[in-house]
Amino acid sequence: MNTTTENHNQDFAAGKNAPECRPAPKWMALVEDEPIPLPQRSVTVGVIRSQANVPAGVALTRDYNSPNDFVLGDDTTLIDLAEGNVFYRVPECEEKSERYRPCGKTAKLAYFIDDRAELTTNPEQSGKSLRALFGLAADTPLFRDFESPHDEAIAADVRARFADGPVFYTRRAHMRGLVITVNSRQFAEADGVKASMTGEDIARLVYPKAPRETRVWQRDGAGEREVDLDELVAIKGCEVFDVARRRVDGGYALPRVERELALITAGGSRVKLIAAPINAVLYYGLRTRPRYPVETTDVLVPIPPAYPGQFLDWAYLPEGSPLIGKVAGSALGHTIQADGRTWRQISYHPHTGGGGPPWDPSVHGFHTYLTELIAWLYNAR
Repeated sequence: MNTTTENHNQDFAAGKNAPECRPAPKWMALVEDEPIPLPQRSVTVGVIRSQANVPAGVALTRDYNSPNDFVLGDDTTLIDLAEGNVFYRVPECEEKSERYRPCGKTAKLAYFIDDRAELTTNPEQSGKSLRALFGLAADTPLFRDFESPHDEAIAADVRARFADGPVFYTRRAHMRGLVITVNSRQFAEADGVKASMTGEDIARLVYPKAPRETRVWQRDGAGEREVDLDELVAIKGCEVFDVARRRVDGGYALPRVERELALITAGGSRVKLIAAPINAVLYYGLRTRPRYPVETTDVLVPIPPAYPGQFLDWAYLPEGSPLIGKVAGSALGHTIQADGRTWRQISYHPHTGGGGPPWDPSVHGFHTYLTELIAWLYNAR
């Protein structure tokens, strides 16, 4: 039988699978589209043959997607699965002496999630690309499977290198007993799911600190119904619930905004915090430059949802203001209703190319944005 053998250094032949003090990852091969669990990254041809039930008279070939694929050596040849773990069978009588490892070709690699394989030639995956390869939702909990109870969580931005182990699983695959879905996340008995739960118990899974400040709905094939917080629900598994907070403040740091407005009022200016229909700060009576035809104007500035991490931007003038078209920035088609008036959005961006400094949440805020608004108004045409 004509074969080509692989050469490995002593370290690899000794079976070094992972850095010291780290559990070894699980390894699998794909033989004729069948997942084959293997004990480690370094295995002999004989181990692969026996685990894949390859009979005598049949050779194993590593798949390079090439007409000159790599026929493995005899049963004692040591194989590095990190160099390619996709194999197929060929009758020994069909082997040709010219079979060799294709020059410059990359062997096929099989990643496994929940024992399902997907092929690639890219060994440098990330949590994001690996989920995409398997068609998983971006927020699917994903873990690298180790020969240990302590597996590795793989976030979207975490490297998922093939050489570190190709076997992964989702949280769903390892959940046991009762499993329910709340706000598109799965929870099992280990999380607190039990055969009988109140609406408050269900809400506590996603709002552990304030479960009674929520409303709970159950969704099924018949539609949707609201579950009272004190109502008992029989859990059989696979139920789907939505939980929503009763109070929504827009997500911004309200105490931070209040402190900044206090700094403005301490300086003699008048401002107002508006919560509906949008979250915004209204600056009253801002001055233009001396002897300008329009002496003062009110200006509305929206509060970004992630403020102060998200920078302040835009400015709104009262609809019909003579300053529209005179101040820097185009008047846009967007208007909002606030404080009993209509406001026109102006394309003013002081912290992103509008003349102001880059946004620094440790320095800037509504109290410093006042300075940018004054410069904006003083420079009206």
